[in-house]
Amino acid sequence: MRILIFFVLLFLVSCHTIHNHGAPGISVELWSKIKVGDDKEKVVHTLGAPTLVSKFDEDVWYYISYKIRQVNFLGKKSYSSESLQISFDQNGKVADIKEINVSERSLAVTD
Repeated sequence: MRILIFFVLLFLVSCHTIHNHGAPGISVELWSKIKVGDDKEKVVHTLGAPTLVSKFDEDVWYYISYKIRQVNFLGKKSYSSESLQISFDQNGKVADIKEINVSERSLAVTD
């Protein structure tokens, strides 16, 4: 009986979120405060520095938040992400805002 309880507890403890990633201080809840027409200064003041700036267009910024979760005690992991893409016009004003969400998927394991 003790062995059964041990394995049940081991199973329950091992299924948990491991990491929440993204730039420090990025809050998905703050994304709704950014509106078309806001300037870069307001975006940085509200969300902080972008996680990523496009290599091909410096006026496209990304704020990325993702979560890696251990699914079971065997080590299988999954991830999900929420990203915000903000495009600016030539005057440095927000021209477009897109949310990009990736639902939970299994992580590939490579050895």
